[in-house]
Amino acid sequence: MKRNHSTGFTLINLLITLTISGILATAGLPSLQILLNNQQANNTYQQLFTLVQFTRIQSVNYSGQVLLCPTVNQNDCINDWNQELMVFVDTNYDETKNDSELLLQVRQAASDDEQINWRASGSRRYLRFKADGSTGNQNGRLTYCLRKEEALYARQIIMYRTGRARRGGEHDAKQSC
Repeated sequence: MKRNHSTGFTLINLLITLTISGILATAGLPSLQILLNNQQANNTYQQLFTLVQFTRIQSVNYSGQVLLCPTVNQNDCINDWNQELMVFVDTNYDETKNDSELLLQVRQAASDDEQINWRASGSRRYLRFKADGSTGNQNGRLTYCLRKEEALYARQIIMYRTGRARRGGEHDAKQSC
């Protein structure tokens, strides 16, 4: 009695399947990378927007001035928004966190492929909220830029004097990068 052992895959079938799978995976990889970069930009934008909203809410909760600003020592506000960002209650209105003032939150510094810009009326190095939740005549744009290879992913938060914030257009955000 003759038996046929032809069940299963041959080596040639396996090589053809692996080759086709490799070609399909390579073709889809750039689209996947674009999707991941877009998601990273959206996540960081949401973190920044939440931080702005948190700062505003805390100014109302503490019935006083609360600042969001970049820092390197968690005391002084500087102009480089790519450093750590701190939120603190500024009870003596000197735009510096003193030992007696409460530090509410710190956000880590931006990575090398990220950039954060704050452009405001009066060229302030901080975003200030007053006790009523307004910014006290300080409006501006907080722009987040992510550069991956040759692509630019940009998001923008537009601040109003009333303390309200909204998402800006992607075109304007890219222009600010």
